[in-house]
Amino acid sequence: MRIERKNMVSKIRSLSQGFKKTPIVKIPEDWKVVKLGNISALRNNIVKPERKGVIKFVGLEHIDPRKTKIRDYCSDLNIKSSKFQFYAGDILYGKLRPYLDKAVIIEFNGICSTDLIVINSNRFMTLQKYLIYLFHSKGFINYAISNTSGTNHPRTSWKAIANFKFGLPPLPEQQKIAEILSTVDQMIEKVDESIKKTQKLKKGLMQVLLTKGISHKEFKDTEIGRIPKEWEIEKIINLFDVQTGTTPSTKKQEYWEDGNINWITPSDMSKLHGKLFIKNSERKITEKGRKLSNLTLMPSGSIIISTRAPVGYVVIIERKATFNQGCKGLIPKNKGEINSEFYAYYLISKKRVLENSSGGSTFKELAKNILENFIIPIPPITEQQKIAEILSTVDSRLEMLRKRKGKLERVKKGLMNDLLTGRKRVRLDS
Repeated sequence: MRIERKNMVSKIRSLSQGFKKTPIVKIPEDWKVVKLGNISALRNNIVKPERKGVIKFVGLEHIDPRKTKIRDYCSDLNIKSSKFQFYAGDILYGKLRPYLDKAVIIEFNGICSTDLIVINSNRFMTLQKYLIYLFHSKGFINYAISNTSGTNHPRTSWKAIANFKFGLPPLPEQQKIAEILSTVDQMIEKVDESIKKTQKLKKGLMQVLLTKGISHKEFKDTEIGRIPKEWEIEKIINLFDVQTGTTPSTKKQEYWEDGNINWITPSDMSKLHGKLFIKNSERKITEKGRKLSNLTLMPSGSIIISTRAPVGYVVIIERKATFNQGCKGLIPKNKGEINSEFYAYYLISKKRVLENSSGGSTFKELAKNILENFIIPIPPITEQQKIAEILSTVDSRLEMLRKRKGKLERVKKGLMNDLLTGRKRVRLDS
């Protein structure tokens, strides 16, 4: 990967001169200022509902944001509403906000949702792949956002985006720019594949380790299914003190100003993207706010689980913290017999069961008594630790891959900002 990056960077050169002022922005002297409508056209072929047969259909849901390839499609047997016809080589662009960063080159004939714009580019002036990166650029997305209309489902239109002005490099430079950005995309895709494989590995390991343990030969039937013979089962309440949370009055400044106690919410947990440990919360409360609101100060190593909106996020706190009413806290009663990581992984594996045990009409909530009476296994502490270590190693691998992906995405963003504006030029002799 380092060699590929080095080769990619070697294709770029910085230029401090040879620019011209234009009505939109300063661009290289050999670039042209064009409107999107000058170098591409709307394909507006409508397929009526009476047409029948197996046809490849593409909707907004089949296009990943800022990806250049289509993820999937489905086959329509009967067309129940009007659709747009497209052909291999066309560009499909999502006109519905917030999907204004969805654009792909299509490689087959078919029909698409009317929430997509079908664009046919002039290939004598511009490369389709270059146009895709233009559609994914910050400048174009901001332009499309500012040119939406409607209240319930704001959307842009071909008439609006056709007026977008930008600097267009010569075809050979477009080709090089597209090649460089495609190289980064390929690197991101490889990391994505590794993430998916590692996630699949983790899921398989959790299914085996959390139910069958390590190297057991004898098993027994229990209320929670077959488990190793030497394991026991128990209700959560007999292993943990279960605590509830609340939101201290937001009108009382002394509860929040200069607060230094983590106050964890499901929103904080969602931003961890699968990480098991949480270090900080977005908002922090004061000791006065905690005491007057009767919030329990959870010791480090405690488990916090979101029990509404949604049910099933699970984290372990790295330092003392409290939480809001959307969570429950589990404090181990005997740390010498309980490994918090093992039970955090176990609760994560039972997310669907916990969701199904929740009640409520507007939104589901897992009641305290239901959680307290939830039955969990009790392996020997040494086995709990080994299982937690194995799963933690896989999590470390996932974290490393996610960081690598984030770094590559930042590299791509920087390259797009430089190359699509001409601030940096590509080497055409490489």
